[in-house]
Amino acid sequence: MKGYGQVISDSDLGGTILTDIKSALVANHVIDIDFEGVISMATFCSKQIFGSLYVELTPQVFFDRVRLVNVSHDMRTIVRLGIEKALADEKVTHHPVA
Repeated sequence: MKGYGQVISDSDLGGTILTDIKSALVANHVIDIDFEGVISMATFCSKQIFGSLYVELTPQVFFDRVRLVNVSHDMRTIVRLGIEKALADEKVTHHPVA
């Protein structure tokens, strides 16, 4: 992740990161996403990247194949919030309240 900058806060960059991660998952069974040098990420980018991966892969596959390394407590929280937001949006999209 450090190759993308210290602050990840742009949807175009989020799309690039998501595409790169998906490509890495095609080429490798397990990938490490290294957060060294990343100090901040917008929650909408976290949702775009990690939330969409979590929903697409399913929780079990996500945790089996994607490892977050050198991730601070704050960054881990941001990733979790992105996943939670994607799950909430998925629930609304697929199970609207009557």
